[in-house]
Amino acid sequence: MNRYYYYSIMMCMLINTILYVPSILIMHRHDGPVPSMLCAVLISTTLTALFTKAMMAFNGQGLPEVFAQRLSPFFGMPVLLFLAVMWFISGMIVVTSYAIIMTQYMLPELSPVWLAAFFMIIICWCASQSTKTVLYLMEIVLLVNVPLVLIILFKAVTSEYMNWYAVWNIATDSMFKLPNIHSISAASYVFTGYINIVIFNRELTSKLSLRHLWFIPILGIGVLAVTFFIPIGIHGTEGVERYVYVWVSTADAFHMEYGFVERMVYVYLLLFLNLSLLFTTVVWHIGYQLIKGFVPKKIKLRPGIRPIIVFGIVGIVTEVLFQLMDEKTITYAAWSWLNVRLWSEIFLVLLVYVLSLKGKPL
Repeated sequence: MNRYYYYSIMMCMLINTILYVPSILIMHRHDGPVPSMLCAVLISTTLTALFTKAMMAFNGQGLPEVFAQRLSPFFGMPVLLFLAVMWFISGMIVVTSYAIIMTQYMLPELSPVWLAAFFMIIICWCASQSTKTVLYLMEIVLLVNVPLVLIILFKAVTSEYMNWYAVWNIATDSMFKLPNIHSISAASYVFTGYINIVIFNRELTSKLSLRHLWFIPILGIGVLAVTFFIPIGIHGTEGVERYVYVWVSTADAFHMEYGFVERMVYVYLLLFLNLSLLFTTVVWHIGYQLIKGFVPKKIKLRPGIRPIIVFGIVGIVTEVLFQLMDEKTITYAAWSWLNVRLWSEIFLVLLVYVLSLKGKPL
């Protein structure tokens, strides 16, 4: 079961190539993106090692159980609620953003609000299942989709439209500039899949070894380089900033002459539709499990009522906010959330690491 820990990291690395991470990096492409990405790799690798080591001290337990044993409920309950909200927001951003993308590129006659509602019906049902079922779903979706992702990346790197001089120009010009905090926040989100162990730790059958974490920064550097440099090579150093969802436009530049679908953008959109639904299912499942840990055990509810209440509230809030916010507002909200997420993640890692040390409960 330990392979699901790495599946979670891989899932987050893949989903962030389509949404706001490349847009933020490209927006700050003249403000030290390479040092920022290197700082993000260093910070994220350190957080990954610390958090993984800390959670291994609580083998077979999730974050609610850890807080119940080692933390005062007056502090632990608000932290659990805050973390659950953060996880739910991450899913809201993905499902609303992808609904907008799908209506713009594939379903222009359909309202993105209705499409998001349809997505959420599927997501809420899947997220309400057991943790083991969600893990099996994640494995199946990744095994089917990762080969197609590799084909798209191969087409990108070998494309005749790839301008390697533009890539070299951006890389060398920014090499000795100071890192940018916004770029660090965005780049570090690529690695954040390790944090899902807060719930998945319940299903891990044996302790994870830190010796096997060495490939995560290597893989992360590769994902960040592909995410950032390929759109610049395709669209140019200045033309790349004209696109909100830059990787969708980048995929539209590739063609498969002998493929069953000539335009790669359709394959790309359907591929990342699977990954977007999977990502939202996983993060909403974790948010739901954290909410279950937040609710006192004295409150007895029928097993089928609790997910209806929680996901009903989340779905209604998502739809209301989607109605009130336009695409630009959602984009700025996502950028702000990424900055808050970085500091929240650092706080959570340090808190759990302190709790893992032997001593009196806090």
